[in-house]
Amino acid sequence: MAGPLEGVKCVCVIMFQATPVAFSMMADLGAEVIKIEPPEGELGRRLGTSPNFPISPYFETNNRGFKCITLDLKTEKAREILYKLVKDADVFAQNFRPGVAQRLGCGYEDLVKVNPGIVYLSASAYGPDGPNAKLPGTDGIAQAMGGICFSYGEADSRVTTGQIAVGDEPAAFHNFQAVIVGLYHKLKTGEGQLIETSLLGSQIRLMGFSMTRVLFTGEQTPRSRMRMF
Repeated sequence: MAGPLEGVKCVCVIMFQATPVAFSMMADLGAEVIKIEPPEGELGRRLGTSPNFPISPYFETNNRGFKCITLDLKTEKAREILYKLVKDADVFAQNFRPGVAQRLGCGYEDLVKVNPGIVYLSASAYGPDGPNAKLPGTDGIAQAMGGICFSYGEADSRVTTGQIAVGDEPAAFHNFQAVIVGLYHKLKTGEGQLIETSLLGSQIRLMGFSMTRVLFTGEQTPRSRMRMF
């Protein structure tokens, strides 16, 4: 049975979890998702593998439903192929550090010349501005900077992350939501747009109650393994 996103074409230069998971949900709903990887394959393909188990459960979980190809975007020929793919696409996504996509010729200003109506998602660790903008980031670092690590455990316990990707997964849901809204806007107006999201921004949403409490009362929410409500 056709999904509600049948006919939507997404071209992605994405890796690891937060952005691929968003587009695996797009694929679940019928979108065509073409993922571009470097010639050696995305690093996530090798996470959790061993000589006896060469397939990565991490990669397979996060990249469900994709059509994967390899391109060396440092070459002119590869960029020409990318532009052909983007020309009739609805969505383009990348999750490089700010500035990297521009150097590879796939920044928003590059692709809007090829496809003026493109919905362009730029998902980074800390957003496009600020002192950390150009730094790389991971799920664990986002949890630490956003305050999630501090909120776990009791007052005298060490600060730690959990086994679940509490940084990547909420960011994936926000990325999915942002792209769907971008497509809806395009459906109504015919206009594409640049969408910028971040791992840290998703952590701020998760910590919303604690942050609002501090703003209202000046009191830090106590550390606890139990929910307050």
